[in-house]
Amino acid sequence: MLALTGMTADVHDPAIAASGGVFYVYSTGGGLQLHRSTNLTDWDSVGDVLGGVPAWAQTAIPGITDLWAPDISFFDGSFHLYYAASTFGSGRSAIGMATNPTLDPADPGYAWTDHGLVIESQPADDFNAIDPNIVFDEIGVPWLVFGSWDDTGIRMRRLDADTGLPFRS
Repeated sequence: MLALTGMTADVHDPAIAASGGVFYVYSTGGGLQLHRSTNLTDWDSVGDVLGGVPAWAQTAIPGITDLWAPDISFFDGSFHLYYAASTFGSGRSAIGMATNPTLDPADPGYAWTDHGLVIESQPADDFNAIDPNIVFDEIGVPWLVFGSWDDTGIRMRRLDADTGLPFRS
């Protein structure tokens, strides 16, 4: 087991990506937290990726105070960060997405662009739009996998590889 140093406490729902010899971990807690390391043992906090809960999520999800369960993927020339917006135990949930051409905060091109709502659920729906994860099929098409710890289960939606949003035929 590796001994970790630096900012390693309170890292919940982590998702990791590597770029340019640096590892970046995105996590739940006080927004979407970002930590980085060059060796997977010594970690520095970079801060909150989006600077808090976006306005669209505050409007869509009354009472929201945090974002959850980020997932990071690279496709169509950008990093795509998917995240959940909800209140605990609520079926009123949404998944949002932000993109960035680079993960390095020191890069002049570093800027997260929040694209807002990807998919949402209401309490009456038979699914809960939380805990996003991106998977790619055998021909490279991205799919959004999401779901809940409750009895509504897991769902999948095909994404448009050019936009990262749900595919419209």
